[in-house]
Amino acid sequence: MNNERAQTCSSCGAQFGCGADRDSCWCSDVQLTAWRTELISDKYDDCLCPSCLAAFGAKAAIKVTYPDGRTEMVEDAVRVDTQNFHEGMFDFYDDKGTLLCQIDMGSGISWENL
Repeated sequence: MNNERAQTCSSCGAQFGCGADRDSCWCSDVQLTAWRTELISDKYDDCLCPSCLAAFGAKAAIKVTYPDGRTEMVEDAVRVDTQNFHEGMFDFYDDKGTLLCQIDMGSGISWENL
């Protein structure tokens, strides 16, 4: 394990080598947005294994920004239907077509895929 300490993944329970006590660790090479890093810190007490960290970083999400600057993340969202005029809502869907949430079209939001 290259002077790495044995660590148990906070997500799946797998054993892996952690190099956080050294100058650098393999996890520093994983590209995560600041939002994802914060979400991981809020959700888990300790490190994630390489598989879980990679999977978490690859998950889809859409960042919604409101006119007042507030942001909201719609986890697992990959698509926004902007044509739902009869209900007056933007519909956010996952990759299986499941409706995740709706936001009022009159709210002045913008969004971006992460």
